[in-house]
Amino acid sequence: MVPGARVVVVGGGIAGLTAAFRLQQAGCDVVVVEQSGPEQIGGRMNTTTRDGFAIDNGATLLLSSYHEMLKLAVDVGVADQVLPTGDIFGILWNGAVRRLRSGDKRALLKSDFVRGLNPIDGGKVAVDFLRMRSKLGWDDMTATAAQDFETVREYCLRRGLRPETYQFLLGPFTSGPALADPEEASLVSAFFAFNTIVVSGGGFTSADGVGFLPRALAARISVVHHARVTSIETRGGGAVVTWTHPVDGETVQEASAVVVAVPPKQATPMCPGLPPALLDYFRHVKYSRAVHVAFGLDRPTRESSLLLQIPKIEHPTLAAFVMEHNQAPRRVPAGKGLVMAHLRGGWAVDNWEMDDDAVVEHVIGETRRLGVLPEIEHHATFAEVVRLPLCTVIRRPGEYRYAARIAPVLRAQAPIHFAGSDYLGQSSTNGSLVSGERAAAAVLKGLRR
Repeated sequence: MVPGARVVVVGGGIAGLTAAFRLQQAGCDVVVVEQSGPEQIGGRMNTTTRDGFAIDNGATLLLSSYHEMLKLAVDVGVADQVLPTGDIFGILWNGAVRRLRSGDKRALLKSDFVRGLNPIDGGKVAVDFLRMRSKLGWDDMTATAAQDFETVREYCLRRGLRPETYQFLLGPFTSGPALADPEEASLVSAFFAFNTIVVSGGGFTSADGVGFLPRALAARISVVHHARVTSIETRGGGAVVTWTHPVDGETVQEASAVVVAVPPKQATPMCPGLPPALLDYFRHVKYSRAVHVAFGLDRPTRESSLLLQIPKIEHPTLAAFVMEHNQAPRRVPAGKGLVMAHLRGGWAVDNWEMDDDAVVEHVIGETRRLGVLPEIEHHATFAEVVRLPLCTVIRRPGEYRYAARIAPVLRAQAPIHFAGSDYLGQSSTNGSLVSGERAAAAVLKGLRR
């Protein structure tokens, strides 16, 4: 225990909230400084409500491989809110949906999806995936540096894989979770997504959406909302954090340690005293933009899958649909449906300024063209457009080698510590949570010294 030590956490996403909660458990005096209001707590793990529906504004799927998240839910006292979800995933293949059950390995191997892939290709991908799997860390992927030298597309060409393996297997697992084109993204990204989604075997949710956990954490710690951090400086073995508030004005807070839990690009102006190599690395990080539409339905869809992936060869604009009502019976109001339509990252960049009504009409029209989910057009009671300017990090070939070189510099900045999977890993909610846990442990180790 380190009673009384003052720690400032910058950022109220799942990484910052997790770090703050663990530090408070250890006896620290903790305050979280968050730029947004209470309604946006959780960052990319935020949920809002409309017409009785809980709408996830960033992450929509929590997977059974998120062991650290499930443990945190127990420690926070909200394990009773956790609901197990279905494990049926679908992919559109030549106009028809092929489904697989990730929780049943035998059924997975016998599924229409797996049987549609060339067995030789499947063997090559499986061997390469298993070689890399042990190096796929949640918040730190620098162990994959040696394998991080080619895009998904380049890997398929080098291994002599058939076009359908690229189009229906590795491509969707890059453009869906990472919102990145497989011609740009590192192979590591595809294997990370494959590991978390297919191999995980189902997932979990709550009746209140993914935001149930960030809200529970925020209710147990001190959070200053609508505060913008202007500088973080080291001083005398500790740190000084300065922030401004529209009502309280400027606050200058001395602290024993600081946890910076915001995207690297946002951390750069806050910490001008960091080594130039680290600031250059932060500026190099590239983010996807996300535009997706929540459709509240007066009935569930006939489609039974939890996630329906749309390969680019099937449609250039739509990336995936998440059927929230197929997660758990209590996830949406009884007898209703909720579909999240996700557009491709490249489309989001090119059409970022498009009017919300035009986005909705585009999704409805293109979904009609695909011949799937007719309920979106005929049974929607509302449609809400959600935009994330900094969604997920697009890891390009060589970035994990870059991260491996910079990691020792990043970890040597105490009393300033960095939390979030965007720094050294692949963007994910559980990765950010794990990073928050590690940042808290590093702070406590330093304080006990």
